[in-house]
Amino acid sequence: MNQQAIHDILSGERRGPAWSSLRAVLSVASGPYALAVRCRRWAYRKGFLPSHSAGRPVISVGNITAGGSGKTPMVAWLSGLLTQAGRKPAVLIRGYKGQGGEGDEAKMLREALGQPALVIEGPDRVESAKRAVRQGADVLIMDDGFQHLRLRRDLDIMLIDATNPFGMGRCLPRGLLREPVKAISSADAIVITRSNAVSAQELAALSSRLTELAPNALKAAAVHRPSAVIEDGVARDISILRGKRVFAFCGLGNPRAFFRTLAELGASLAGEAAFADHARYDSLQMEYIMSQAARCNAEALITTAKDAVKIAAANLSMPLWVLQVHMDITSGKDDLRRAVMAALRCAPMPE
Repeated sequence: MNQQAIHDILSGERRGPAWSSLRAVLSVASGPYALAVRCRRWAYRKGFLPSHSAGRPVISVGNITAGGSGKTPMVAWLSGLLTQAGRKPAVLIRGYKGQGGEGDEAKMLREALGQPALVIEGPDRVESAKRAVRQGADVLIMDDGFQHLRLRRDLDIMLIDATNPFGMGRCLPRGLLREPVKAISSADAIVITRSNAVSAQELAALSSRLTELAPNALKAAAVHRPSAVIEDGVARDISILRGKRVFAFCGLGNPRAFFRTLAELGASLAGEAAFADHARYDSLQMEYIMSQAARCNAEALITTAKDAVKIAAANLSMPLWVLQVHMDITSGKDDLRRAVMAALRCAPMPE
């Protein structure tokens, strides 16, 4: 089941007795889940569950909802900032296996960073931190780290997607919250992403709510800024999209945001397909996509960088474009920079 279908079911957009019954069952399951994750965070805070120091500064980038909120562009922004400051950052990711056993996320991150980057994969972040230190890293960026409490962090950055900030207000599996919203109080910094996708009134109301939840956290806002269209490794100006009939596909937590961005850039969406997050694109899947695109008389296929690295080599009957985006912090950038630099200064020194 793709992410869009999941969203439609959980939001109530899919109606009828069967879907209502499913939502009722999921509601029953949400209670024990929320209690379990609340107890887990409490146990780490009180020291009943042990956390470990990496001996290097650790900056965590995470979110409170399942689905995309812009973690990869944010990690790229941080890595660039730290590299410019003369540091040697390493990015710790969970990792998902890709073509030939190579991690898709690692490959995508290296391309996104646009620089020699140390990316360490593994579900055990403590062990990944040790590996990174052995390879010369002097600061660690923990991707999707808000719920990974075994590794201590010196700065906890939470990303909140303005288009669905609180995951429909319910914990998994009834909603998209990975933890109850009160966990936001643990964040040191909150960045509202896709802040340009909502009205000024909605953004102000969200900012006010976040201040209530985390009064001591610094606040910033950001947008996903399209920067280029990549074709066969060559960057082209995004103006190439204007008036082009494209078939868009992705496997993201928030596919609507991707399709909306293409429309705002002037592309004519001949068709679209949303697949499950971390979807694999084998030859059969690509044949299906191409057949749908041909049926729509599309001139090109277009997808995201996250999806492009998972596409198996294939003889495509039309161009494959990749929309490249970067994180543009539109407010609170200086405060966030200062918080990052303060975390470097206050982190424990290695023994």
